[in-house]
Amino acid sequence: MAQRRDGSRVETDRPARRPPDWWTRAVARLRRRRYYIVVAVALFSAAAFAIIAGTNSSGSLHDLSLNLGADLVGTILAIFLIAPIIERAELRRDSVLERFDHSKFIRQVAGTRHRVLILELWTDLLQGSYQARFLAALGDALQRHVEVRLLLLSPDARAAEQRADDLLRQTNVVENIMDNLLVLHQFRRNLPDRQQSKIEVRIYSALPPVQMYRVDDHVIVSFYPVNVTSWNAAQYQTNPQAQLGTFVGTKFDELWEAASTRTLDQYRRVTIEVLDAAPDGRHQVRFVNHDDEIYLNGRELASRYLDRGIRGLRVRLVDENAKGERRERLEPYHLVPVAATDQDHARVAELFTRKYGEERGAVLLRLSPAP
Repeated sequence: MAQRRDGSRVETDRPARRPPDWWTRAVARLRRRRYYIVVAVALFSAAAFAIIAGTNSSGSLHDLSLNLGADLVGTILAIFLIAPIIERAELRRDSVLERFDHSKFIRQVAGTRHRVLILELWTDLLQGSYQARFLAALGDALQRHVEVRLLLLSPDARAAEQRADDLLRQTNVVENIMDNLLVLHQFRRNLPDRQQSKIEVRIYSALPPVQMYRVDDHVIVSFYPVNVTSWNAAQYQTNPQAQLGTFVGTKFDELWEAASTRTLDQYRRVTIEVLDAAPDGRHQVRFVNHDDEIYLNGRELASRYLDRGIRGLRVRLVDENAKGERRERLEPYHLVPVAATDQDHARVAELFTRKYGEERGAVLLRLSPAP
């Protein structure tokens, strides 16, 4: 069961290559200003007509037509020169909000055209009364081929416990993160294949300096104050070109590409290589971490190696990060079954349930370093 933010109880393909940021910004800018172009063409046509009419007439009509043409030319210059300057000045203005407006952000997601980026420890947009509306808004955005990227903290990271201490242990940070990741997995699994490739979820390990919620060019930034959840603290509304927006955008990219960052699929399954088997002895299995040890759900392994048995089977972990960089851990492990009477069995079984939902027929195995 997850907790609300106030403390009360309540597997991916590599992304397709994106166009350069400068091209994306140029297209977006052109779309925003398309009405300028339509108005300018109309005014230019009217100005040309007035000037031609003035040159072919005399008297007061001559003066009126030329003056009108000159005024229209001035209006065109204002549209293309002055208005963009005012627009850029407006973009540079940062404003401060008292707290995060969940409903407003959900509406922005529903209407986005280009991208949604979230950098958080966990988000209550995926919990309680916000969850259904937020997922519906994401679904609408994905149907329009909007890019969605979410960065959430690993529940196994020490930073999760650090943040729990900051919140005086009144909020179960680890449980909230695991709840978010389970909801995102279920949501993504139910999407059509063409939409699954548009939403990416990655899990990072280091405590970030800020949280960020971005929809197109609207960016909301907050920090992590002690004793207060970040969405109840001051929120800084900015844009990607402003100094603050550039800073958080850089931090997002750094965490997204960090060597320790994993995909959602990698968070849910670990690759092991069985050393005492034929060359096909590589498997992806569900796992949890507990007290600095790794536990596997060995149900599939038990079925695969029924004749030999899995007790004492030597395996090696194959570690891969979100960028596809692979590192085989050289130290081998033995598979050790965890009996129901083992003192850690109940806790490990609970962790599997929280991470994956109801686990039926699980065969719990501990990775023990081989001598």
